[in-house]
Amino acid sequence: MIKSIVIAHKKPGLTDAEFNRHWKEVHGPLAARLIPGVRKYVQNHLISIPGYQYEGNGIVEMWYDDIESHQEAIRFLKSPAATELAIDARQFCEMRPGGVWLAEEYVIKDDISKK
Repeated sequence: MIKSIVIAHKKPGLTDAEFNRHWKEVHGPLAARLIPGVRKYVQNHLISIPGYQYEGNGIVEMWYDDIESHQEAIRFLKSPAATELAIDARQFCEMRPGGVWLAEEYVIKDDISKK
């Protein structure tokens, strides 16, 4: 299993609350429904703490069975079938170079799953 990790950047002029609401309530469910091959979709909304400065406004993780499944998702995102998702994304976020990673996860400790 592999996952993609993407830094999300809010569109200028939006508050953090507006960005997070749209991402969670509108775009996330749309992406989860439309993007083929996604096995798990997780949004990480950043917590505002004085003195902390983040690169971006959130992180999205999407899990795939294998590289081929991820490539299928990328082909979809570049196709006309993804127009609805692209139009929605432009409402609240912007993509920037260098904010996408593909990774294989190795869990070293997981006390959460034991509960």
